[in-house]
Amino acid sequence: MPQYIHDIKPEDFAAMVLENSRRGPVMVCYWSPNAGPCMRLLPTLVKLCDDFGGRFLLTLLNTDDYREFAKRQGVISIPTVRIYHLEKLAETVHGAYSEQLFASTINKYLPVAVQEQIRAANAYRQGALDRSASLMERAARTAPQKHRIRLDQAKILVQQGRHTQALEVLEGMPEEAFDDPEIDLLAMHLRFIDTAQQAPPIDALKQAVAKNSHDAHSRYQLSACLLMQDDYSGALEQLSEIAQKESPLKEQARRGMLAIFALLGPDHELCKRFARA
Repeated sequence: MPQYIHDIKPEDFAAMVLENSRRGPVMVCYWSPNAGPCMRLLPTLVKLCDDFGGRFLLTLLNTDDYREFAKRQGVISIPTVRIYHLEKLAETVHGAYSEQLFASTINKYLPVAVQEQIRAANAYRQGALDRSASLMERAARTAPQKHRIRLDQAKILVQQGRHTQALEVLEGMPEEAFDDPEIDLLAMHLRFIDTAQQAPPIDALKQAVAKNSHDAHSRYQLSACLLMQDDYSGALEQLSEIAQKESPLKEQARRGMLAIFALLGPDHELCKRFARA
């Protein structure tokens, strides 16, 4: 099962349910494998978890195995679903409610930005990219400090081919956001695309580098253009030349090499060769 769905025992209740409910809603489903309504309900709850992308935790307690514990919890019929929030019982649902009713119940305990993010993700899965981008932008405005929401917004813009806007989203984030390797990597790739789109023709760049080997700016533009042609060896060669000399682009070249290494994978021959350079 996904990491946000767990079978639990009575001794797990305090840690899995109460403590986790400090971070977000936790759903407890009291169920039995011998009860038809329970077996019909479980796929609905699992799908709901997937749709919410782990924004709430689903825990399953088998009442056949832990009947006395369920009674002490006041559970007298199954399926019974309870939602805990901030270490307190917030909702109790008896019977097999519809997915929509469960979703609206969970939403009451999620921040508005997270709700918009979930809707955006669902729209994305349905192929509605424009709606997904709009919802993610609203989520980002509601919670500008949430770096992962900004990252998701940038990813959707990339899918739409709006690379410049995606880069603007990432570059508008605070410096500490780039401690996240995924954010840093996507920003680096978008900078390469932006550089290649604004660069002179590739033959002119090659001539400029041949004429002046210390022309780091032309080398960097050339590396971006080569990368767009999937010439990873050529791109790394140009970046390596920049990284080995003192230049305002030295650190950017080094980060560019790391971005290409991440794209190729650590076992790729080019990574091993240029990592030693």
